Amino acid sequence: MANALALQAYYDAGGGAAWTAVGATEKAYFQAAGAFAYGSGGAIAVSAYNGGTHIIDAANAELCDTAHPSNIAYSVDATHYSKDGGASTLIDATHPAATECFRLYGTCSPNAEITACGVYVYGAAEANPPAGCTVLAVAPGVGAAWADIGGSAARMSLGTSVSAATHSKPFALTVTPSSNGAKTATLKGDMTFV
Repeated sequence: MANALALQAYYDAGGGAAWTAVGATEKAYFQAAGAFAYGSGGAIAVSAYNGGTHIIDAANAELCDTAHPSNIAYSVDATHYSKDGGASTLIDATHPAATECFRLYGTCSPNAEITACGVYVYGAAEANPPAGCTVLAVAPGVGAAWADIGGSAARMSLGTSVSAATHSKPFALTVTPSSNGAKTATLKGDMTFV
């Protein structure tokens, strides 16, 4: 009997689009629009938002080279997003779609209820937001607007679930730098099984 939690992204690594776990040494990489370019070639301008989302390995090589995860970005205001640079769409119970998001995926044996679930991003310590950038999140069906999830006090709740063998909690992320240079942060997710 065991419970497990994984961060997953929906992309094609060569065998067709599917939910794929982001491994312990892998990273979500946000860049400017255009072909994959790690480092300064993919730098997002200060006050702009990500134009591309990729999954990369520990050596910073792209894993999603067949088809990337959807790039979800802040749009005209806190209640809208754009997907892959397209039209502005109102955030609601079904937008963005689950397959356009990342997700926390819990498996339970035996079946379990989820009494709490959430995500936040941190910098030097869990209480601290990442330095030099803002990370916003939205969860379809949970909130109708982007929220800053920088630091543990800004944890976004992804809700609860009735007893089941699996639990899927989607959420989208968008990033905007406030200064020049490389930025890193750690995404922390939690799910309480009972």
